[in-house]
Amino acid sequence: MPRCVSFLTHVICDEAQRRYEKPDPDHTFRGRLDGTRQKADEVVYEDDLVFAFKHNVDPSRDHWWETHVVIIPKRWIPTLLDIGVGDMRVWTAMIAGIQKVALKLGLHKTGFIVRSSVLPPYQHTEHVHIHILAGEHRHPHTDGPLSEHLT
Repeated sequence: MPRCVSFLTHVICDEAQRRYEKPDPDHTFRGRLDGTRQKADEVVYEDDLVFAFKHNVDPSRDHWWETHVVIIPKRWIPTLLDIGVGDMRVWTAMIAGIQKVALKLGLHKTGFIVRSSVLPPYQHTEHVHIHILAGEHRHPHTDGPLSEHLT
């Protein structure tokens, strides 16, 4: 009898991208949820379904952003492809989380980028997450604010 597949990515993706078997218990995202790797000043927003935290990246690194917040669902979902119609509450909680983080940090006045990657080689962690990026950034190939002549 064939094994029941839990996630769409296991059905539609090739072997190289079908690597998400379970969440890594040592990963930062898991540690944020169980409290082993979170600091009170890093928590930006939390409700029953999602958790948002400051992603404190070393400012000397290429991909540093002045404001970098990550929103994750509290239930493990490997990729955006795995969010289905039964996950409507999680998806709307993530969107509401983006809105609440934007209001809390004043990003509704300055603008920001919402970014998410799906599957390797673009997605580097085994848990759905959405980045909120704003302010100064250092990487020359990263999207940023529109120049004044384009607005």
